[in-house]
Amino acid sequence: IYREWLLSSLASYPDSSISSNIELILDGYDVVEKGEFPPQSRLVAGAAEGYDVVMMTGSKHTAHDSSIPFIKPLVDFISGVAHNPATQHVRIVGVCFGHQIISLAMGGQVVAGQNGWEIGVYGNDVTEEGRYWWCGDVKGEGGGEKVFIEQMHRDHVPSLPPGFHLLLSTPNYPVHSMIRYHPASTSSNPLAQILTVQGHPEFTPSIVSKMVDFRSQQGIFDPPTAQEARRRLGGKDGSGGEGFGRVGWAIWRVLLQDLP
Repeated sequence: IYREWLLSSLASYPDSSISSNIELILDGYDVVEKGEFPPQSRLVAGAAEGYDVVMMTGSKHTAHDSSIPFIKPLVDFISGVAHNPATQHVRIVGVCFGHQIISLAMGGQVVAGQNGWEIGVYGNDVTEEGRYWWCGDVKGEGGGEKVFIEQMHRDHVPSLPPGFHLLLSTPNYPVHSMIRYHPASTSSNPLAQILTVQGHPEFTPSIVSKMVDFRSQQGIFDPPTAQEARRRLGGKDGSGGEGFGRVGWAIWRVLLQDLP
């Protein structure tokens, strides 16, 4: 799913002078079942075949359940990459569960939501800083006062971890996207070390529909929740959120940064 999302977003990137010169090499690590993590030797600056980015996906697991065996090692790994001067050139991107793990790793919280599920396409309110990162103009494309993203969550980050800035929120949950700047970042050249999003830019309406059906059958979603989710899954025009458009482009802008 992630490979298809990233490649599709890159293919639609408005600046073809950039998109036509990029090769995506994506390696997966099974943290949950096998306890796999990227080796330190491929994270340090100057490493042969070194990684530019660590990206964490969504998960069926609960980020704030410390009894789950892989949670603490994952939190410790992300904290280590973020704080080690030898790996500060590595961008860290977190999606949904990944967004929540980053909050824990950086001294923040994750809690069960009291305002119900957000499933399907929701419009995210954009902060002033969020306009730069999520609504940035690329060859005349971008703009807008809201960012529309597919959602599938109830747990959430209730407040910003130390050193982070708010980019997106919804009326139900206040922290939908946050950023921590790289130490070399300046006002004239903002550089993201860590970027997160609570939503699922990689999801299509078809994926969300199948998940709603499955979780309804499992009794996870009650009928009113499932009905509202199906009403929202296609967004305004049936095509879903903006994950394969400007939201995907925004992720690529971070991936393509040259961090010292």
